[in-house]
Amino acid sequence: MKMAKSLGFEATKSRIVETVAKATFFVTLTLCNSHASAQNVEAFGIYGGFNFPVTMDEGLSKDPRYFGQLTFRTTPIGFSYGVDKVGFGYILTPCYLQAGQKFSIRNSIGGEIGTRDIQMDYISLPIALKLHINDLSFFRLSGVLGLNVNYLIKGRETISQAASKVTYPLGVTIPKDPGYVAAYDGVFVPAVDNLEYVSNEKFNSIQLFAALGLRADFDINDEWSINFDGRANFGLFDSRQTSYVNQLKNPSGEPDFNGNPGAPDLPGQRREIYLAVSIGISKIVQTKNKFKTKRTGITNRGAKNIPRPRNMRPKS
Repeated sequence: MKMAKSLGFEATKSRIVETVAKATFFVTLTLCNSHASAQNVEAFGIYGGFNFPVTMDEGLSKDPRYFGQLTFRTTPIGFSYGVDKVGFGYILTPCYLQAGQKFSIRNSIGGEIGTRDIQMDYISLPIALKLHINDLSFFRLSGVLGLNVNYLIKGRETISQAASKVTYPLGVTIPKDPGYVAAYDGVFVPAVDNLEYVSNEKFNSIQLFAALGLRADFDINDEWSINFDGRANFGLFDSRQTSYVNQLKNPSGEPDFNGNPGAPDLPGQRREIYLAVSIGISKIVQTKNKFKTKRTGITNRGAKNIPRPRNMRPKS
């Protein structure tokens, strides 16, 4: 019985080894054929799109006045340069970018009275590695891993609201401007339109984003390609200056609701995220390694294996 089991195990093991060997041979043959027909695709283009920004702010999430809105921003124009090889590629896509989420402002009974708008305009320089999911001659679908270096052109936070009564949390300064009146159950606030609440110098001039997504390149002919790109971009650092963040952590401004020193907002980390979608068109230059015939110093004359005639001196 043990001998039979041993023979059965050996037979199964042999079949597995044979199957793996065949699979390995097939994969190797496929890779060889892929490299034999390998070609580089170089592309230059323009694109545009939009993004959905999300501002993850611990302070705003604890403030009863604010509630995040679905926000739509544009990426009006960008340029692209990319190279595709067998299995991978890379792409550079500098652009003008708008980021930052809008928040609804709610009064003390939950009614919506306005908007707090976080706006950041960047010149963005994303560079990404493309890992091809397929390598068809006319269509490439790729996973994208990237890093974006964003330079801030202008940053600001503005408030637009109707006159109402809102709930100020402890630790937040109540402005001394006309129209702000503290009551026993809230603070009466005046109507304002595009009031600058956080100015440009409170934001970092450089921000880094990590990106993850998908890209599709569809070659409509040998010269032009249509590109679709979707990426989730994650801010690696707080978008605000460290000095301003420390000001929120250590209130020293005008009094809060209890008369203690306050700050403009509740403290907490902030991270910017945006989901970007774009479509573009590219001019492509396609290069392919050509097979070169091997040359030798021997010139074939006549049929194969027939010796050359000896040089004969002319008879005198």
